[in-house]
Amino acid sequence: MNEISIKNDGYCINKFVERVKSKNGDAAAEQLKQTAIQIVENCVDVYSRTFGFDDVGAMGKGIVNNPYKGKIPNGTTGLIYGKVQSGKTNTTIATLAIAQDNGFRCFIVLTSDNTWLGKQTAERFGNQLKGGPVVFNWEQWRNDPEEFANQLLDYIHDTGVVLVSTKNVRHLDNLLKVLKSAKARNVPTLIFDDEADNASPNTNEAKQAKSGKDSVPDSAIFERIGKIRQEVANHIYLQITATPQSLLLQNLDHPCKPAFCVLSQPGDSYMGGNLFFEDNSKYCCPVESQELDILKKQGGKINPGNNWDIPSGLKLALCCFFLGSIYKMQHTKNPDSKYSFLAHIDHKRITHSTLEKVIRSFVVEMDKALRGKSSTTKREEALKLLNHAHIELSKTALSILPLNSLIVELEYELRNAMPKVIDASNPDKEPKYNPGMNILIGGNRLGRGVTIEGLMITYYGRDAKQKMMDTVHQHARMFGYRQELLDVTRLFLPQHILEDFRSIHEADEGMRQAIGDDPSNIKIKPVWVGPKLKPTRSNVINPAAINAFTPGTAIFPPDPLWKTSEIKEHTEVLNKLVEPYTDEDNLYEVDIDFLVELLEQMPSRPAGNYPWEDKRVREALIAMKNEVDIQQGRLNVRRGKETKGKGFRLVNRPAKDGSGTWRGTSGFADTEWVHKAKRDYPDVPTLIIMLEQGRKEDYWEGLPFYLPTLVMPKNKFVFMFNYLDNSEESEIDNLNWQEDSKI
Repeated sequence: MNEISIKNDGYCINKFVERVKSKNGDAAAEQLKQTAIQIVENCVDVYSRTFGFDDVGAMGKGIVNNPYKGKIPNGTTGLIYGKVQSGKTNTTIATLAIAQDNGFRCFIVLTSDNTWLGKQTAERFGNQLKGGPVVFNWEQWRNDPEEFANQLLDYIHDTGVVLVSTKNVRHLDNLLKVLKSAKARNVPTLIFDDEADNASPNTNEAKQAKSGKDSVPDSAIFERIGKIRQEVANHIYLQITATPQSLLLQNLDHPCKPAFCVLSQPGDSYMGGNLFFEDNSKYCCPVESQELDILKKQGGKINPGNNWDIPSGLKLALCCFFLGSIYKMQHTKNPDSKYSFLAHIDHKRITHSTLEKVIRSFVVEMDKALRGKSSTTKREEALKLLNHAHIELSKTALSILPLNSLIVELEYELRNAMPKVIDASNPDKEPKYNPGMNILIGGNRLGRGVTIEGLMITYYGRDAKQKMMDTVHQHARMFGYRQELLDVTRLFLPQHILEDFRSIHEADEGMRQAIGDDPSNIKIKPVWVGPKLKPTRSNVINPAAINAFTPGTAIFPPDPLWKTSEIKEHTEVLNKLVEPYTDEDNLYEVDIDFLVELLEQMPSRPAGNYPWEDKRVREALIAMKNEVDIQQGRLNVRRGKETKGKGFRLVNRPAKDGSGTWRGTSGFADTEWVHKAKRDYPDVPTLIIMLEQGRKEDYWEGLPFYLPTLVMPKNKFVFMFNYLDNSEESEIDNLNWQEDSKI
């Protein structure tokens, strides 16, 4: 990155940092500012190298001097990679505040197509950008975009404007009219796409890969965002998400493929995957998987006696919520504090309706039992359930009051804890909270981007047959900043779904670590995928362009370099490096770094959709070392016993262009060599190196050279890549996702 100085102590950013300090402390505020500085430094650098050096930066004039014409230029997309519920909006506001001091004047903020979330975002920007650009939202220009644009002329060349719009086709069309009429193309622009992996990617990508772009148009939102980017041509497009799988798997020249990345780190008080998904976590309570079936099977049934079947895990979850809420009510100084229970088990409305009846029946019966309005037996059953919950909470809530003290208050509070269904059938587009206990039931409407106020207990059971990593990860509403509720926070879910969440969390940590180690090479970084999981929706990627290093498979370069001018020096280096490894039947233990060093001396050309690509293979090995903690692998050097170590003889199969692509399906290594590596050392990578004599009569050039085969370990991660470095269509029509596949 070029050293272009930027300003980072303007009035707007300083006021915002003061605000964050008062709420989250000095350390969190300083970390936020440093992240924003890093983002703006990247934006200024990329903008200056792409469009010219006078527009932005500490000395930037805030005016476009060299208007760009043509398609969206490569390399102008960046990624802010945050964590679920980690405060990415604060990062966006801080970034915008610093960018405004460095010549950017038009700021476009795109939010999900959820009206109340969009309004919430616009309000936050308007309230927290003191002394900065003026904030407007889509409703203000909805009726007459061109007339509204005249108002912007007073601001856009001065302190700048912020235009907030939901990702709705009509709203984006109107935004485009505003930008054209206001001549926003004349000022440097920064576009923030919140939850950029949702709605923004081209959902027709897979269809276009199969049928061609001429017969299948781009999806509507993707097309509108593309037109906006072309209108404000001199711009940087910042994607913001905690689940970037669909973005990282785009073609290298795709406008959604990020060229640089900044990791947005959560504050110390963040409650995330490390809390819930570590082994034997005290904050995670597995339930029987049959619970979900019990609840779903009651959907739509007539139940005149109101005798609903409520599973034991759900009973315990609700009782933990009742006691935890009373405990916190007794210790808070704010009588209007809100505490929430979230039940998210299905996307179907009939299940939501049934669950509402089941929970309401349980609350009513529990309330009557505690107040002596039902039989002695039912009161004893209620006390037994509450005692179980009290024992559970006592594992972490060390100061919790005795059960009898909590029950005294619960007898008066419980009757108000009525469940609410938050889905499309509810006229309320956002959760309505009451002081005290709130029980929320829902699906998609309580998913991505929604923060549940005072969330204490989560009962989760969403169980798709084919889980997509980014979608499931976004369901982690239990993440966030609620340290005051930490000791009574719990997540209830079946063990198999817990394992899925754990795999996703580990894969996310691996991706973040890999990107953080070398963010400048984000284009070649692997997307980590857990077992039996898909990384993202298949419709937003070209399936023929996606490939993977699957655990337990052997991969090789189909098009190795073999001409004398290409490999003479490499062969000389390898001769020295592998000289000590003389036993052909021995699989020597060596460091992963040594395997990487050897592979650097065996270059090849990319070959279509085959998994091997030199840099990515080395990247996968480095990821195994750094994130999966595989420090050593195995090395097997084969020179040929029959030839007394002079090498093997393979016949070259020249391609029409003379490059000589090896078209074998099993690679260079004998199948028995591969089987031996898989059998004896399944948990580490094995590099098999074969010496080829390179004879002219075999259509080589007479110089010996080495050919690699890499046997991947059977670890639990798949490393996925997009292999197309241009927009050429692949020859493969489809990539089938099997339900039991490792990909």
